[in-house]
Amino acid sequence: MLKFMLSVFFYPESIAIIGATSDPKKFGNAVTTNILKNKDLTSKVYLVSHGSKEIVGIKTYKSILDIPGEIDIAIILVPANVVESIVDQCIEKKVKGIIIVTSGFGEIDEQGKVKEKIIINKCKEAGIRVIGPNCVGIQNADIGLNASFIQTPPHGEVSMISQSGSFGCAVFYQMERDVIGCSKFANIGNGVDISFDDFLSFFTHDENTKIISIYLETISNGRFFYEKLKQITRIKPVIVLKGGKTAKGMLAAQSHTGSITSNYKILKTAIVQAGAVMCENVSDFITAIKTLSFLVPPEGENVGILTNSGGNAVIFSDNADKFNLKLAEFSDALKEKISPHLISLVQKINPLDMIGVAEEQHYYNVAREMFEDPGIDIVVGSAVIPPFLGMQSDEHFRGLIRAWNETGRKKPLIPLFLFSEGFVELKELAKKEKSPIFYTPHEAVYAIKLLIERKKFLNHKSNSKEN
Repeated sequence: MLKFMLSVFFYPESIAIIGATSDPKKFGNAVTTNILKNKDLTSKVYLVSHGSKEIVGIKTYKSILDIPGEIDIAIILVPANVVESIVDQCIEKKVKGIIIVTSGFGEIDEQGKVKEKIIINKCKEAGIRVIGPNCVGIQNADIGLNASFIQTPPHGEVSMISQSGSFGCAVFYQMERDVIGCSKFANIGNGVDISFDDFLSFFTHDENTKIISIYLETISNGRFFYEKLKQITRIKPVIVLKGGKTAKGMLAAQSHTGSITSNYKILKTAIVQAGAVMCENVSDFITAIKTLSFLVPPEGENVGILTNSGGNAVIFSDNADKFNLKLAEFSDALKEKISPHLISLVQKINPLDMIGVAEEQHYYNVAREMFEDPGIDIVVGSAVIPPFLGMQSDEHFRGLIRAWNETGRKKPLIPLFLFSEGFVELKELAKKEKSPIFYTPHEAVYAIKLLIERKKFLNHKSNSKEN
């Protein structure tokens, strides 16, 4: 039943935008524009407006009751003081779902919470599910539906549940820079009806969702959330970032969504025990999404590193030590195989510093041998892109990708290009080859840690099932 109800939101046959406007300074215009932007969207869209008879050439209605036919979801963008009367009309129209974008409810004061309760009680009695209030909306990139007032992300396989709409907006900016795609997005806002638990249940069974990412500030039912995570993490990775960890953060979160935040230490312990990734900061959150979007867990833990920068290798090794990563010992057989591809100055130790003259072919030859070596489980291809010898910005990456592809991508490749965010060719190649790029040693090391932990978790669950 729940899956059906949430399907109405993500796969609506008809949508009514109540509070549509041609004024670009109002949220009603942003939502209307985002929905109508995709000409391939098959959902019927109806505009309800008191201020305009026509918006972008489309006829408007004064009330949802004037719209002929059934309406699956209604998106409410009118001022808070008239939301209840609009909800009454939606109930009379027998809509299946409501998204209340409007703010000015429980996040403001106790009176706002009373208003929320009245609205939700009415909807529950009518059998209507509600997202919001105080939310930016939802998205389903699989069908080109952007029922929100934030930007449309690239299409992919990551679905996000966020208690903050603006946080989701910011994450989309970075996802686009890192060539990570999104399947579905849901901002729960005050979450007075549909909650994290509901969306988690839906995304668990959603075939297009391969990874679930969550930004949360509070959990209403911690035990259920924990049990749900335990079920999901066996099937697909779940990545969590918690806002409101400190006393000041908790106070800010309470004013943001009108909710009391959870004890962070207890919540963190539960989330980790359930097999999800608990990120300590926004950067790690993005790195986790990037890592688990593109890379499979390794069979073992031995890391092999090739680089053209000794300094980069040293900093990487420092970070690796903090996370207790295992650097592989190069076997005599591997040393013999890579020797013909290295100049005499290079010491055949791990990390392997091929020095600044290393070009595409060097990276290809050495990386291929590392990928085929049984003593190495993870290959870190590191480079500082040199502004000399006529080298191209993506040639080291081309060598790595070629070796990775030709060996069947059986082992994770961690491309570490220090502070190289500005190189367009690098990103274009990453996009084409569906590969991540890591820009700092911390990112690269954290990615390896995540992959190893994911493998250990899956092995443990598999062994538990057998026993």
